[in-house]
Amino acid sequence: MIKIIDRYISKEILDPFLFGLASFTLILSASMVMFELVRAVVLMGMPLSVAGRLFLFRLPSVIVYIFPMAMLLASILTFARLSSDKEITAFKAAGISLYRVVAPVLIIGFLVSLITLAFYEVVVPEASKATSELMLETQLAKSPKLQENVFLPEIENGQLRRVFYARKLEGHLMEGVIIQEFLDGKLSQLINAKTAEWKNDSWIFRDGITYLLSDSGEYKHLIKFNEQNILIKYSPSDFSSGEKKPDELNYYSLKKFIALKKRMGVNTTDLEIQLNMKLAIPFACFVFTLLGAPLGLNPTRKSSSIGLGISVIIIFVYYVIMFLGMAAGQLEIISPAAAAWLPNIITAGLGAWILYKAGQ
Repeated sequence: MIKIIDRYISKEILDPFLFGLASFTLILSASMVMFELVRAVVLMGMPLSVAGRLFLFRLPSVIVYIFPMAMLLASILTFARLSSDKEITAFKAAGISLYRVVAPVLIIGFLVSLITLAFYEVVVPEASKATSELMLETQLAKSPKLQENVFLPEIENGQLRRVFYARKLEGHLMEGVIIQEFLDGKLSQLINAKTAEWKNDSWIFRDGITYLLSDSGEYKHLIKFNEQNILIKYSPSDFSSGEKKPDELNYYSLKKFIALKKRMGVNTTDLEIQLNMKLAIPFACFVFTLLGAPLGLNPTRKSSSIGLGISVIIIFVYYVIMFLGMAAGQLEIISPAAAAWLPNIITAGLGAWILYKAGQ
């Protein structure tokens, strides 16, 4: 059963949390997204409609960083207000410990972490894909981009299903196309075509040969064709964009992609760091709450501007530690998991220590 103190503290933190969301969204969206788009509109002639869509598509990748910042500011301002108005003293006089007062805020921080994680897993990958596709469509509308030696694997249920190769890709036309198809980890079919054209949302292969292989890998027979429609889930934008970026994949998809890369003998240290970051960044909401609550107990920090300033300093230090941790991870000084979680571990430890001292 939710007690009165829980409802009271939860209500107190709501307004500063919304204030933090609005403040940091304006600051970060202007510095990380809007400035670049305005420059593209003015100097490169990007249509305003495209710029507006790109702004909306890029905003989710910024918001995942804003949730932790908003929780930090909210916890600082909430406890600064409670401390300034002597309510913390009143709670203690009534026999309610500081840890009990902080508990509902920590629970809220944990819930916001879960919301951020869901947002990171569902919204951000789709928005990142939409951004890449829109950028590619804009480029292709101006002039088809020529690419050579295009390579793209297709994974299905954690196993390599197909490997696509094209000697040249220009717009919606590929030349020198080779497709290797696998069944249960074994090469089962090989398709070699002179050209492949994207038409009516499907690929039409021309002047090609299909080689069928036995389970032992031996050649069985071949089928020549002048024109054949082959079902492939990738469009020209997928081939042109190259390998998927970590932001375009959720945790499970990125984990499978890393497993494939390892089987191919590729160093996956950076990808493993990005994989762990998909969990570490959302749970920064909780550790920032743990740090912000005891920091806000100083009654001189009631002002929103002071709280915002303290939050910015803490966030700056947090991301400096994050970049140092990522660098150490990429140099393989520490593990990818340690590289991603190092800022959270340090922040949580510092917050727990300050809270312990304040509760004495």
